[in-house]
Amino acid sequence: MSLAEPSYLLPLAGLALANALGIISPGPAFIMVSRAAAGRSLRTAVGLGAGVAIAATLWAAAACFGIALLMTQFAPVYGAIQLAGGLYLIWLGIGAWRSAKAETKAEKAPPADAARANTCETRDGVGRAVMVGAWLSLGNPKIVVFFSSIFVALLPPHAPLWVRLAAIAIVGAQELAWYTTVAFVFSRPRVQAAYARAHGVIERTLGAVLIGLGARIVTAVRI
Repeated sequence: MSLAEPSYLLPLAGLALANALGIISPGPAFIMVSRAAAGRSLRTAVGLGAGVAIAATLWAAAACFGIALLMTQFAPVYGAIQLAGGLYLIWLGIGAWRSAKAETKAEKAPPADAARANTCETRDGVGRAVMVGAWLSLGNPKIVVFFSSIFVALLPPHAPLWVRLAAIAIVGAQELAWYTTVAFVFSRPRVQAAYARAHGVIERTLGAVLIGLGARIVTAVRI
């Protein structure tokens, strides 16, 4: 089958467009990547974005081969994923609130102690950031529904293997490109300076948003 086959290029283009629109819609991943870029380091933010992209690619593969749709038919399994994802978002939100309080204490501390605190805060390994980003997406039940929907709706039922692999590759490349871009934009010195000035307010706001999203998921779980 030729790669130029119009009957397959059109569904792939539609899938790419649908996924792009889904990616740019602000969600927990966007919050975490932009927060890391503005308040920590570009490396940490890129690591988070890479983790999100890896997890999204895995969900896309599961949806492409019908595994994700199959999971939604088993309420206990799907409910456990929802519960884990919701609790993780709540934990991240609480962490944001604690970060705001820690920053306040650091500002009141002597210069040497404050510098030591900031050094510890930015000493986040890229590997750990990748794991956090991956878990953030793996635990998001909306991604399961989203990928299952667009793959079922846009890909022909009997699409050959190369089409399915191309669709998965498109998802991974788009996710990585978007979150890497977000990381670079929010790591600009002006953005970081603005974040530093309003750190407490931003962290508490983002924390409240993450806790709210997590609570909404947890309360919707049906096991």
